[in-house]
Amino acid sequence: MASRKKADEEKLKRRRLARFRFKRLVHVVISNCYWIAEIEDREIGNNVNRNVAVIHHRLTHKGELTIIEKKILNSPPEARTAENRRTLGTVLRKIECLQELTAEQLDDLAGCATFEYYGPGRVVLREGHHPNAVYFLANGEITVSRLQWDSIYRRHNDTPCGTRTRGQMFGEIALLHDCPRTASCTTATDCELLCLYRADFDRILKRTLLERWRQLQLALARFDYFKYWTNDQVRECCLLSRIVAFEPQQKLPVDGDDRYAYFVLSGQCMILQCLTVVQVNGTYRLVPIATNESSPTAKQTSPGVNDAIHPIEHRFIDVGTFDCGSVFGLGEPFPHRSVVARTRVQCLVIPRGWLFEKQQNVGNTWQRIRMKLEMTVQRERLFEQFVRDQHWQRYRRALVREVVQRNPRQNATQLADVPIMCRVEQGEL
Repeated sequence: MASRKKADEEKLKRRRLARFRFKRLVHVVISNCYWIAEIEDREIGNNVNRNVAVIHHRLTHKGELTIIEKKILNSPPEARTAENRRTLGTVLRKIECLQELTAEQLDDLAGCATFEYYGPGRVVLREGHHPNAVYFLANGEITVSRLQWDSIYRRHNDTPCGTRTRGQMFGEIALLHDCPRTASCTTATDCELLCLYRADFDRILKRTLLERWRQLQLALARFDYFKYWTNDQVRECCLLSRIVAFEPQQKLPVDGDDRYAYFVLSGQCMILQCLTVVQVNGTYRLVPIATNESSPTAKQTSPGVNDAIHPIEHRFIDVGTFDCGSVFGLGEPFPHRSVVARTRVQCLVIPRGWLFEKQQNVGNTWQRIRMKLEMTVQRERLFEQFVRDQHWQRYRRALVREVVQRNPRQNATQLADVPIMCRVEQGEL
């Protein structure tokens, strides 16, 4: 009788275990249906070779992480081979916030990071909760929000204060400073995340991120603009900003880039303005920007001159210098203008959209600086200076020619022997 009762208990236990495993399997399938669905049935036909090629393309060429890499991340850390870790290390290197890590750190990260998927509207982190992990966003978008007190309705409202996009990290502030979560993070779209738990974070990344955080805080302290910011603003800025270095003669990506503002920490940048001019009867004329984009010639009509085609000349003028403490990239227009590193330059790069938010833009500080930059460098004023310089150059050449004719001397130096940077036209406002 006892043996029969024991057999019934074992049978019931097996049924419960089977039911639990089935529920767990259904939960995993539902949670991961977004990325499992990357293999679409509509392209599968009767051609076996073509079907294999389609499936191989799906497995290896969609998204930041392929299905094979997600499978490795979903496997237990102890089951990952050295080949698996090398594969993941190559992928992790492509994530923007991990690009500065060493090969050893990436290998450790590949051995313990896990993959998580969240659909839209899911809360990943909750403000005030105890932290236990940091996340890296492989695909999707996260909305960051904080509780703010509404004095009218006398309640706390969850107010959006930023976003995190692909390649960014979130959740590290609480782990670095050993405090509760400072904000809530909610998925705005389908999100694919890499998760690193606290013990592994402390072992692999904490020292590196603390040093990076310290450098950013020192960089912010060098500018008076940030002197009256709160600790929360400094934290948010350190989270969003980065320090970027540029080598001499390297062009800074400010023209056409409306995302970042640049604060010069060291070195010098020169402002090069390209003036597009034509010469008609010995007189220079400024060509409007709209007419010189695609054609090497310009058609000018003037009294006494029939419709004639004149070759366009591009004259580059060094009109100023951004040195330590300067700021640019606040939205000022860059018509035919470039910022080039004169020496090795280090810049603190801050997202412009966040910088222009009300909390960081007291008194419209950044708009006033932008207006000053726009008024300082004007294309028409530069052209007037260029014309005056041309008159002076003609007079100087005539004077030198006259002196040489009086006392001729042999000199084998040609114009091509002079470095091109020494031939840039110099002009002052």
